[in-house]
Amino acid sequence: MPRIERDSLGEVEVPKDAYFGGFTARARKNFKISGSGTEKALVRAIARIKVAGSKVNRGLGLLDEAKAEAIISAAREVVSGNFDEQFPLDMIQAGAGTPVHMNVNEVIANRATELLGGQKGEYLVHPNDHVNMGQSSNNVVPTALRLALLDLSRGLIDELDGLIDALEDKSDEFKDIVKVGRTHYQDAVPITLGQEFGAYAHNVGRVRDLVEDSLSYLREVGVGGNAVGTGINTPPEFRDRLVEELSRVTGEDLQPAEDPIATTQSMLPFANYSGSLRGAAEELVKILDDLVFLSSGPKAGINEISLPEVEPGSSIMPGKVNPSIPEAVKMGLFQVLGYDHSVSLAAKEGHLELNVMTPLIATSLITGTRTFENSVKTLRKMCVEGIKANRNEITRQFDESTAAATALSPYLGYERVAELVKLVLEEDRSLKRTILERDWLTEPELDRLLDPERLTSPGGVDEDLRDEVRKRLDDTS
Repeated sequence: MPRIERDSLGEVEVPKDAYFGGFTARARKNFKISGSGTEKALVRAIARIKVAGSKVNRGLGLLDEAKAEAIISAAREVVSGNFDEQFPLDMIQAGAGTPVHMNVNEVIANRATELLGGQKGEYLVHPNDHVNMGQSSNNVVPTALRLALLDLSRGLIDELDGLIDALEDKSDEFKDIVKVGRTHYQDAVPITLGQEFGAYAHNVGRVRDLVEDSLSYLREVGVGGNAVGTGINTPPEFRDRLVEELSRVTGEDLQPAEDPIATTQSMLPFANYSGSLRGAAEELVKILDDLVFLSSGPKAGINEISLPEVEPGSSIMPGKVNPSIPEAVKMGLFQVLGYDHSVSLAAKEGHLELNVMTPLIATSLITGTRTFENSVKTLRKMCVEGIKANRNEITRQFDESTAAATALSPYLGYERVAELVKLVLEEDRSLKRTILERDWLTEPELDRLLDPERLTSPGGVDEDLRDEVRKRLDDTS
């Protein structure tokens, strides 16, 4: 038999053994939209706020010792994951996240009641009057989301650091491999494979910094603002003491909101964090596209690098192997971009004193951060660390290309080199052999100008050689 609880709407049935209460039971029936459960990272963060809040209320003489200790103990059990099955709500729920917040309050209240010798539903510790003292969903849930993202982002940043290291290792491994650089998908000028991977590492480093920089805005919290940020029903010192205690509980350097009313209204810090994920995802998609392009083939494509073979590539074509890891990772990153769009839409919905779209923002950012971390980890472990350079193919393509032509322009002149390139392409000839046949440069001169290090690094024109070659060409023209 269920137990019967009562609220302002009347009686409500609650499963007899449930630690949640009537508010959660109603929300469980009301919200069945996404099919996803409550984000446990958010639950744990709310529970940490309850630990800090109870300590402050006890210190201010607002909460007696026994109730405070029971709440703190119960909340710590929630943080430890002991009651994960007691949080059944869909994250697409009533605005501002009141259902998930009250779900946590009820579980803590019922567990604290048990610790004081009572029964579930008896509420010796009340979810509103005691667990939620001096708090409001409008401040608690955004603060909890900040805490959850600060915690989750550590894993993402660690994985980005790991990817940077892996790309730098490949840059060092490939540093002496000169290849055809490409722009517009066309042959351009020489570059080393190591330089390409070094650029990837640098750009991942930049987006890693972008994500880390966005975290500073999440450390300003509005908890203690109560409803619209004014701090109604709280002692003047409550807000500062709560943030100070929450910093101790979480290990984060948190600051009270400079303008708590503005903090309650605005989702800008979350939009900013989401934007950093968007920029990072876009940069990684570019790198993934490059890896797929450079590994295309193996016989009818570029085939400059080989990606690790992780699975057969076709149910019908024997021996075919696809770039499965880049494809999967790119889908993960596209999902992150989709979450960012949801956050962007939700962040606009701040009307007057409150933005009610916090639950959508929370589930989008928590899931997006986790998806991003797993995507980066998969890319590093299952792809980048196992990339091999196809040196013979790279050398063949470079020798048959016109990529070195630009380096000859200062000596032979732009127009002469342009005609030379056109001839080489039309007749499928070697650039080097064609130049030597015309006696425009001697073989030692040509080897000197086409030295790999000279082709792939800054260097001025050898004016003496340029003048000598130009005079020779003028004399023979």
